[in-house]
Amino acid sequence: MARNDTEPPWTRQLLVGLVALVLVALLVGGIVSVVALGAARVAGISDARPSATAGPSLYFPSGDPTTNVDPYPAPAGRPHVSASRSPTPTRKPRKKPAGITLKASPPEVPPGGRITLTGAYPGHEGAQLQVQRFQGGWVDFPVRATVSGGTFTTYIMTTHTGVNRLRMTDPAGARASAEVQVTVR
Repeated sequence: MARNDTEPPWTRQLLVGLVALVLVALLVGGIVSVVALGAARVAGISDARPSATAGPSLYFPSGDPTTNVDPYPAPAGRPHVSASRSPTPTRKPRKKPAGITLKASPPEVPPGGRITLTGAYPGHEGAQLQVQRFQGGWVDFPVRATVSGGTFTTYIMTTHTGVNRLRMTDPAGARASAEVQVTVR
């Protein structure tokens, strides 16, 4: 039987097929990348890098049940600062930072209901405050709140029925808020 020299061997056919496949893939990939770059330019996306002075763009929450919602209003007894100022400013002696103020809402909840605790602790940015409940003496509740912008917000849930006396303490500064009462029925 004579060999037909007009047909290339199968390995050569395979090699030509693979080369053709690679060339088509490169062509399609190039077209897709040009279209994607054009779409990014039209959308206003650029390759500009953030400046070195920019702060971190990613925030990891601490896992505490503390949230920072609306700022807490100034405590009662503080003077309201008006927009108009006197032409000659007067110097007042610097006061010590105010103590911890605390507000609980709602005043009555069912067992296991959510009690929101909000307050202010000006001048103590980053302080970790501890929730306490009165049970024959003040005991720590397993919830903390972090002061941010001079305010804090957290919540607790309890099944202790009756009047619950709560307060916030700063273990580092040995300060405590006045107590608030929440009824659990």
